[in-house]
Amino acid sequence: MNAEQTDIQSFDWRRFGLLGALAFLVMASYAIARPAIESLFISDYTSNALPMAWLAVGVTATVVVLLYNRVAEGAQLRELFLGTVGISVFTLVMLFAAVAFRVPYASFALYVWKDVYIVILVEIFWTFANATHGTKSARWTYGLFCVLGSLGGVSANLGVGYLAGWIGTANAVWLLVPLLFFTAAIATGLPELTRDAPIKSKASGSFGEGMRLIRDSPYLTLILVLIVLVQVVVTLIDYQYNIMIEAAYPDGDARTAVMGQVYAFIDGASLVLQLGTGVILARLGVSRVLVLIPLILASAVGAFVMAPRFITMAVAKVASKCFDYSLFRAAKEILYIPLTYKEKTQGKAVIDMLTYRVAKGGASLLILVIAGGWVIYMTLGLVALWIGVVRRLTALYRERHGENAVA
Repeated sequence: MNAEQTDIQSFDWRRFGLLGALAFLVMASYAIARPAIESLFISDYTSNALPMAWLAVGVTATVVVLLYNRVAEGAQLRELFLGTVGISVFTLVMLFAAVAFRVPYASFALYVWKDVYIVILVEIFWTFANATHGTKSARWTYGLFCVLGSLGGVSANLGVGYLAGWIGTANAVWLLVPLLFFTAAIATGLPELTRDAPIKSKASGSFGEGMRLIRDSPYLTLILVLIVLVQVVVTLIDYQYNIMIEAAYPDGDARTAVMGQVYAFIDGASLVLQLGTGVILARLGVSRVLVLIPLILASAVGAFVMAPRFITMAVAKVASKCFDYSLFRAAKEILYIPLTYKEKTQGKAVIDMLTYRVAKGGASLLILVIAGGWVIYMTLGLVALWIGVVRRLTALYRERHGENAVA
């Protein structure tokens, strides 16, 4: 019996509860790790070192994801999750001990760890969800999983600021160890399930075949270019934000608290947009939403150019992140609907696995090459290019799916 048949006959509330709890806890762990580790990194290296860190993240994440897909093929997902948690905790303890003993580049490596461990845990989570849900239940459970993840992020982001002020930024990171072990305890309740059963994982298939499909399809190529542009723009905004927060909050613990508040606002805004995504897409249509997002970002970045203060850049960062986590993600997935099966699986897998990670490294190279004062203007130029790609892409979508498909 496949997942769709199971989905139609019954709904497993226990499985839903366990996955929902995992979504909450995994994103809560990242909400603790992100502001605390980023604050430590800025204290040790300043924001000028961020481009090199992002390059390291891109290279490391690519290698780890490719290794993960080799190991994961046919593996039990529950054991894969538990093993990843164990390796993540061991690596965290070793790196944090190195930070405590002031080992050179330890906080740099910790920054890279922070961006890589979450990639793998989230991949396993969605692989399990994809393997146990059919279309009927996924239409609403996936949205709820996103909501629960946002709630976990909001609660932890608000809490990390208080913890940093109470026990210090360095000690706050140690809370990741029991939290990650708690996620492992929840995961033990999940049933055994291999990666390729009952539904073949979206990450399966030949990497070379996926690249060929993208090369031969102007439509897939435009999707890839769109995602690269979006991620580069988001990274450039993030870079400028880190420069501004470093200048505005030189004290590390105070900076951690403010970072936690900003990320909590991002998660809260994402939550609202996630809840309203269906209505917004129904009223405006995919093409208008995809164009509206960069227009709003251009307005936010333009406001910073006119008034270069921390608050205006914080608004731009919040807008870039919350749209990326909600409306853009939903609208982007709809663009895959008219594709062939191979394009939806092998081609999409290459884009989703690698483009998001590598684009950040590309943005880092741009920052290293272009003088800092011009970064914000380059961001505006890339947003304009983003709008042009969206218009061409949605035109191709209408050709494949009907004139009024994305009106």
